[in-house]
Amino acid sequence: MATSSATTALVTGASGGLGKATVHALARAGARVLVHARTEERAVAAARELHGVPVWADLGSVAGVCDLAEQVTAVAEGGLHVLVNNAGGASARRDLSPEGVERTIAVHHVASAALTALLLPVLRRGAIASARPARVVNVSSTVERLGRRLTDWSYPERFSQWHAYCDAKLLNLAFTYALAHRLDPREITVNAANPGNVATGFGRNGGAFRFFQGPARFLLSSPERGARTAVRLASDPTLDNATGGFYTKGRPVLSSAASRDPAYGEQVLAMTARLLARSGVGPDPFSGTAHHIRWRR
Repeated sequence: MATSSATTALVTGASGGLGKATVHALARAGARVLVHARTEERAVAAARELHGVPVWADLGSVAGVCDLAEQVTAVAEGGLHVLVNNAGGASARRDLSPEGVERTIAVHHVASAALTALLLPVLRRGAIASARPARVVNVSSTVERLGRRLTDWSYPERFSQWHAYCDAKLLNLAFTYALAHRLDPREITVNAANPGNVATGFGRNGGAFRFFQGPARFLLSSPERGARTAVRLASDPTLDNATGGFYTKGRPVLSSAASRDPAYGEQVLAMTARLLARSGVGPDPFSGTAHHIRWRR
C-alpha cells in the first residue's frame, strides 16, 4: 500500500458494504478519502465513522453526477489521485433515468462514465502534483460474460433485473478498456476490479439478488476481502502505469471476448459520449476538457 496523507481518493457508494471497506482500507493507509453516499445524512454519518470527507448525490441521473463532480472539484483543491467507481444497484422493475436509460445501466455505467469524464481535469491535477499517474478503478464483475451487446439502453424489451445487471457490467467493462486506450497512462490509468461474490446489502430490495443476500449469504466473502482488488489497483506502486486491465483476486485475468472487442468498446464509448453531450457534458467528454452546466433545482 503506497497511499499517504498527500493522496486524495473518492469512493462512490461508500456508506456500506464494499465501498465502506474500500474507504476503510485506503484511510488506514493514510489517504484522505472523500466518502460518497446518496444523501447528505448518510454521507456525513459514514464520513464521521470512517474519518473521511462527506460528499453526496443521487447517481441515478447525470444531474446528480454533476452535483457530485462540483463537490469533489471544490474539496480536492490539490487534485484527485484515485477515483473508485463503486456505486451500484439493480432495479427490480424497469425504470428509466431522466436521460431515458434503464436505471441499472444508468448507475453502473452512465454515472461512472460521466463522473470520470467530469473529473479528468481534477485527476490530471492530482497526477501532476504527485508526479505519478492518477487512477480510475471501476468495480466490475465476472457476470459481464453473460451480458449482451445492447444498442438501446432504455431496455424496451421484456425486462429482467438479472439480465440488466449483466448487460450493465459488460457495457462498463468494454468502456473501461476503450477509455484506457484513449488516455495517456503516464497521466491517468483505468482498470476494472472484480470483487467476487460479496456479502453486502445489494439484494435487500428484492428481485433476483435477494437469495444471495439471504439464505445463501454464507457462500459469500466479506466486504473487506472483496475490496482488496480495488484497493490494490488504487494504491500498489508496482501498478503505476498498468492500465486497461481486469483484475480478480489482485491479479489480471482475461475477461469475455465481447468486452475485449475494440470495435464494441469504441461503440460504447461513442454512445456514452453522445448521451453525455446531450445532457450538458461535453462536447468531447473524454478528452479531459468536459464541462457541465450548473443544474438548477
